[in-house]
Amino acid sequence: MNQLILKKHLIALATLPETESPVISAYFDLEQSVAENRRRLNSWATLVRHSFRGEAARDFDDAIEEVTSALEGAGRGRSAAVFSRWGDYPFVLPLTMGVPIEAQFHVATVPVIFPLVEMKDRFHRFVLVATTSDSARIFEINLGEVSESLLAERPELRERLGREWTRAHYQNHRREREDQFVKEKVAIIERLMAKRGHNALILAGEARFVNRLRDQLPKHLQVRVAGKILGGLGEGTLSKVVEESIEVFLGQEHEESHDAVRRLDAAVRSGGLAVVGLKETLRAIEFHQADQLILSSDLPTEEREQLVRLATQQDLPVETVQGSDTLERNGGVGCLLRYLPQPDEMVAEAVA
Repeated sequence: MNQLILKKHLIALATLPETESPVISAYFDLEQSVAENRRRLNSWATLVRHSFRGEAARDFDDAIEEVTSALEGAGRGRSAAVFSRWGDYPFVLPLTMGVPIEAQFHVATVPVIFPLVEMKDRFHRFVLVATTSDSARIFEINLGEVSESLLAERPELRERLGREWTRAHYQNHRREREDQFVKEKVAIIERLMAKRGHNALILAGEARFVNRLRDQLPKHLQVRVAGKILGGLGEGTLSKVVEESIEVFLGQEHEESHDAVRRLDAAVRSGGLAVVGLKETLRAIEFHQADQLILSSDLPTEEREQLVRLATQQDLPVETVQGSDTLERNGGVGCLLRYLPQPDEMVAEAVA
């Protein structure tokens, strides 16, 4: 799955009309066995089932069966999410992801989508360049999985040494070809990042190759370098480098989320385009004033779901934040605004 597909699923879930039938939102750790995941699901269902009577209880049992079937048919991945409702308007959506999500179960009248929103924010797309003296593997990492892989190779020149060229001629020509090779790598990176709209780039390989490549990047790409992974690249190491790049990117994303909190706090302190607190943030989103929602992952489930459901319906960017005392002191949520509320909007709110 990629970001675009996940976005479409989130919109479908956020706009699913409510009915009287319960919606089950089940998240599984696929690194656990199917038997263990089924056991945990059944234990949870046994505790929850007593909350329903009559038709609702039958709908709940049928929805659980759908979740169990989807779990047993889940494809390869590190986690899965299944959303299921039975009754007059049945709905089933199974998803398999290449990144971990905490195992959890919910039942409500609407799907619980925050874990997917948080995954979409944290595991965003980035480009990884694994470079050596004679080749570069350029990967697009999308939600923790390689979605595209490109190869750039330097033409071999050594067989011509001693036959057609002098050593000095060879050395000069080699430098020219190496410069050209670096330029070709830069061109591929630039095309890929422009085409896909990536905001982050991670470079891997021996320090001399990584630093040379970084120095040759145009400034608008240099500022997007999120980290380096220094070390030799040999056979069998690429998969490890891909995994390490995800960890590097997560560290960068964590810093960016705290930068968003600092921008929010600065805007509030200067009386600028920002509000904090649950009530104020909800009002800003409902009046379509919000430009970006910033919320703590530790908010209560009901508040988180209300906020991300509204934000998803409006295609509003969401920044999820972990471990920010500043955000917690401001109610755990806030948003940057596109414009300040007009007097008539404030009057309408007061009357409401």
